Amino acid sequence: MPPRTVPSRVVLPPSDRDARRIKRSRVLSYVLVVLAATAFSLRPELFGDPQTQPAHALLHGWRIVVGIVLAVAALGVQVVVGVRWRAGLRRRAHDDSGDDSEPSGNRAPGDR
Repeated sequence: MPPRTVPSRVVLPPSDRDARRIKRSRVLSYVLVVLAATAFSLRPELFGDPQTQPAHALLHGWRIVVGIVLAVAALGVQVVVGVRWRAGLRRRAHDDSGDDSEPSGNRAPGDR
């Protein structure tokens, strides 16, 4: 008897609405990454002599904090959109199954 192979996961292409949401999220993420890169690239020397301006050290610290926050926000946008898309796929699969049990992809092969 040949060994049973486990079928690979099939991920459906996104719907038109989901595709628009994914595209907008990518644009927003790119903008946030560019802003983060801009914040990281700001040098305190651009704003005057560090010896004469006491806020010089604050600028140096806050540009790093702002850059990190913007980069994490870009990643968060992608995670949120991905989770929403996967939840929508699960919801559609559950609605298509027509019963209250879990979708067949979540059951053991012997239970299908």
